Amino acid sequence: MSESPFGINRTKRYTSEGAERELFVDYPIGDLGTVKLVSYMGGDSTVERVATAGHGAGMIRENPSNSQLFRYLASRRIAEPFKSVQLKLEIQAPIETALTLVYDPTANVNEYSGRYSIMINEAEKPSIDRIIEGMRNREGKIEERAQQIRSLFIENRRNSRIAYDRLIELDMARELARSVLGTDNATRFYWKNDLNSIAELVKTGRARLEKHDPTRDYIEQIAEIAANVAPEAWRTLINGAWNTANTPEMQFPRDNEIVDKPLNPSEWGETETKRKVVPELEKVLFSPTEVIGDGQIQAVDYMDGYEAIPQAARTSYGKGTKTLQDDINLIRSLVRDRHSTPLEMVELAVESKVPVFVDPRQAGRHRTLDKHGFMGFYPVGDVPYIPTLSEFKYQDRLNRQGRGKEMDPEDAKKAYEIITSTTKDQKEMAQQLRELGAPESIVRQTKGVGFFTRTWRTGDLSNWCKYLGLRLDSHAQMEIREFAKPVAEFLKLQARPAMEAMRDYVFDAMSFSAEEQKFLRENPNLSAIDLETPDSFKGHGWVIPLDREDPTKGKKLTREGDAFRRKLRGLIVE
Repeated sequence: MSESPFGINRTKRYTSEGAERELFVDYPIGDLGTVKLVSYMGGDSTVERVATAGHGAGMIRENPSNSQLFRYLASRRIAEPFKSVQLKLEIQAPIETALTLVYDPTANVNEYSGRYSIMINEAEKPSIDRIIEGMRNREGKIEERAQQIRSLFIENRRNSRIAYDRLIELDMARELARSVLGTDNATRFYWKNDLNSIAELVKTGRARLEKHDPTRDYIEQIAEIAANVAPEAWRTLINGAWNTANTPEMQFPRDNEIVDKPLNPSEWGETETKRKVVPELEKVLFSPTEVIGDGQIQAVDYMDGYEAIPQAARTSYGKGTKTLQDDINLIRSLVRDRHSTPLEMVELAVESKVPVFVDPRQAGRHRTLDKHGFMGFYPVGDVPYIPTLSEFKYQDRLNRQGRGKEMDPEDAKKAYEIITSTTKDQKEMAQQLRELGAPESIVRQTKGVGFFTRTWRTGDLSNWCKYLGLRLDSHAQMEIREFAKPVAEFLKLQARPAMEAMRDYVFDAMSFSAEEQKFLRENPNLSAIDLETPDSFKGHGWVIPLDREDPTKGKKLTREGDAFRRKLRGLIVE
């Protein structure tokens, strides 16, 4: 068994026996290559959990086995549950192979960079057998010609490396010096991808790549590791079960039976793992947080902690410092300079029960976060969300997508009665339709988007933070802010230094447009500006008539000008 740099620790996450055997095992490929699994998230049981909104296959009338359940998902092209399984690999390979793996659009990658560091002094040397296998003309002295090919290849490598080293000695910019090296030169990278996308990559690679292509060896090794991480899910995906022939029919519970119960605890309990464990996050896994009326949200899985960020970043420029303070400073530098790829090595998955208008209707707009409801659809329960009276507000006429001032008590009472009576009628209508034998897809459509649903959602730290930057903003709808707050807390537990850097450089930071910078240069003494007078901002395109039809009624700031004024209020110290 391979040794873990993290030791053996207890975790509430799902633990795959096959993945644990694969962790930190170096698989040699050719002359220079290696493939090693360094972290993972999920397995067959998480595919089942995500597909069934946390309930497990036992709530389906047929009580399908994993094999049957996965065939059903595949036959109906329900790919999202398979994305709950993710692999992180450390790979050394020739650049030729990196052209296939590094630039796969579904992968998160941090690669050793020749722009910063001296390129690795290793290169792929094709074997005689591999050369012969790929030769078109196999007549005559085939082995002799193959040997000549190999000799010429090695000579070219030697000459190109000498040229590269001479350019480095001249202190030429490394980003240009590397241009003389062939794609046989070694590179190294961290590569993270989900099981569904890996299966597609493997199937495509097997179809396109000849067996003598060295990249094929890397793809086959990745496939072998994936098969051990989630055996049943992998067999389903790789065998191409994307048709409805001979797949089981399943009868699902009614939506209210799926949605209206509390979020489910873990089915697997605490186990041992060789992966990195984040004790602070472990304490809250599968512990629901109450949000938005009867809603709940809980963290259910994760991959790595903040240490994975500097580790991935250092791949770009070789070995670096490794003290805690150096790690934190590097993270802050990455966030400050908007380097997002190292943050993509940290992953968090959550389950929630919230109103439909919160997730998927609003949260689902963040398409970089994977999501799923129940077996390919979003069930709608029988419990509605009724806002508290303090949230009954008039439409904001400036921020036209949000709430303005509180409604008058009489208007609020009328609005409350309308919402409660309408949702009551919708529940009764749903019951009548069910009694008549209407399919649940019809029943579902009679309910407003204020009724609750269940979702699973996962994303990397970088994309979660893009989501939080929008949804924690004071202008965001209250309910989506309440949904976002626990996610932010989970991420703080998982990667606190990164979240603190995000707070300082993104969430609580200010940016200034070119025109705003011009204004600041023209007005270095901010305390002398009368912020309440629109004319203080004239000359920058932010001042317009209060009434376009009657300019004598005064002036006001445009939305852009008003937003800048709010920034200035935050800067000026009374």
